[in-house]
Amino acid sequence: MEKFNRFIKKELLIASRSGYDFFMPTIYLLIIITSFNISVSYISKNIIIELVPLMIWLSCLLVCVLNLESVFKEDYEDGTLDYFFTSDNFHESFIIAKIFSHWALSVFPIVITSPIIGFLLGIDSQTTLILFLSLLIGTPAMSLLGSVVSALTLSLKRGKILLSIIVLPLYVPILIFGTSAVNNSFLNMNFYSELILLGIIFLIFLLISPVACLKSLKISLD
Repeated sequence: MEKFNRFIKKELLIASRSGYDFFMPTIYLLIIITSFNISVSYISKNIIIELVPLMIWLSCLLVCVLNLESVFKEDYEDGTLDYFFTSDNFHESFIIAKIFSHWALSVFPIVITSPIIGFLLGIDSQTTLILFLSLLIGTPAMSLLGSVVSALTLSLKRGKILLSIIVLPLYVPILIFGTSAVNNSFLNMNFYSELILLGIIFLIFLLISPVACLKSLKISLD
């Protein structure tokens, strides 16, 4: 646990040196929501309110995909990964810390901002709460799954394109359950099963991803 905390502090310290990066996911979200509202301004307001939570979910997915390449990229380029592989410090806690830091810096700002945007756009409190909970459960699962693919494509020159092609289909179940929970809440239907399924997916990837990332990084560095 001590090593995990040390890795987290290191990642957050590095991120704090380029402070504006923390606000970029929120800016992306605002741009997407603003563009969406302008493009569908002719549609009934009730339909727009129903679609806004779904657009927020899509925004999280896109931001996560766009930033996946950076999970291990800097450590690969500056030789940190090589150092860890040749020492006794490399283990699952380092990988979990990297994934958690990526999620906290690139996706979590949107998770926090989404309830505020929901209230401002007129979404009811229950739907806003379910949107927040579904993002809080679903987005870490996306980061865990995406980190495995990021590790596999780490050494490729144009890995970002291949990374997006591989990851997007894998995100479909998470997107379906997340948006279904929000949509069911808006329609006053049962949404608990979708949240439970999201939780199960998260727990599965939490157990599998660190080991899979370790194997994938070894393949990329060989």
